[in-house]
Amino acid sequence: MATNTDEAYRNGRVVLDVTMSSDKVTRIDEMNGHQGDNGRIVKFVMVGQQGRPFNMENRSLDLVGVDSAGKTKISGNTMTMLNPSLGTLDFTIPGAFYQRVGDYDRAYFRIKDNNDQVISTINVMFSVIQGVGYMTQGDSQIYDGNVENNMARIEQKVANFTKELYSMLDGTNNAAKIARDVASSVLSAINNNQVATKSGNNVFTGQNTFEQPISGNGLKPAYDYINNAINAAKASLADGESGKQYDFKAWGVNGCRAHDDVKCTLIKFNKYVGYCKLEGTFDFPPMKPYEGREVINVDKAAMNGGIYAFPRLTAQNENNVLMFDYNTGDSGQIWMHHQSNSYDATKPDPEYIQIGWFCSWR
Repeated sequence: MATNTDEAYRNGRVVLDVTMSSDKVTRIDEMNGHQGDNGRIVKFVMVGQQGRPFNMENRSLDLVGVDSAGKTKISGNTMTMLNPSLGTLDFTIPGAFYQRVGDYDRAYFRIKDNNDQVISTINVMFSVIQGVGYMTQGDSQIYDGNVENNMARIEQKVANFTKELYSMLDGTNNAAKIARDVASSVLSAINNNQVATKSGNNVFTGQNTFEQPISGNGLKPAYDYINNAINAAKASLADGESGKQYDFKAWGVNGCRAHDDVKCTLIKFNKYVGYCKLEGTFDFPPMKPYEGREVINVDKAAMNGGIYAFPRLTAQNENNVLMFDYNTGDSGQIWMHHQSNSYDATKPDPEYIQIGWFCSWR
């Protein structure tokens, strides 16, 4: 059973000790809030060995907790760094953490490096107090700020890509319009007897000089040029990759075993954007609570161009909550993090999962 320790202060800031033992929990009153609070800011200073400042340069901090309703909350990186070398920062707690009255008896801060790998955790406790006149907006919900931030970045990337695509198509349409206008001008000149024709009655009223012999159908190259320009414009709008699917292999590593129902499928929206999904049953190895480990590998081609993975929380086997992430690009590596301690950590854990990631190609 974890033991509680009183919070400590330094220069008016709450001390978060990254060397604290995993069997201890710090109760932080500054994190207490009323039901319905949103954007509570807590001032922290990070310390390491012998109480020295812990350098937070190129590192991030987020908060994970399970409220009194059993719902998992993940803040995402909401800190404002003040001085990385001194470890001073302000942390904003999202309103989703204050939906249900009661204690957070399972909560911790995670420190991650710039590869998004967890390097330290700090167990904390805080409470949500009944607010005066607070109108509830429904039951407490699972919340993951990382997914919302990734969705915002994905939406911006899609918006930028769409803008670029429209720009390319607009240029192609303009080229086709110019070609059509040229053709119309040539045909109009012919119809108005402004251009000499082989079978027509041609009257040359101006001064004409022919330095080379005239032979053959002089208009055919102009027609060929115009037709080629229009056909090229049509071809640039076509996309033969839309709707295609590609299957890849997926297998377990580091003690994880994949079942026969495991599938990894890439679905192409078009030749620029696609979505890869992985689903099926895995026997995950015994893991400590809140531990992360590389457990699944897929063919690297399945992640070619991968930009973001969307973790899907699955609550099975007595509310055993799992979270997945992967190294961006074409690493083929998928990591899992156990987000609870309500399972037997000495036995394999069979789970049916569904996760996926977007891919883009240039």
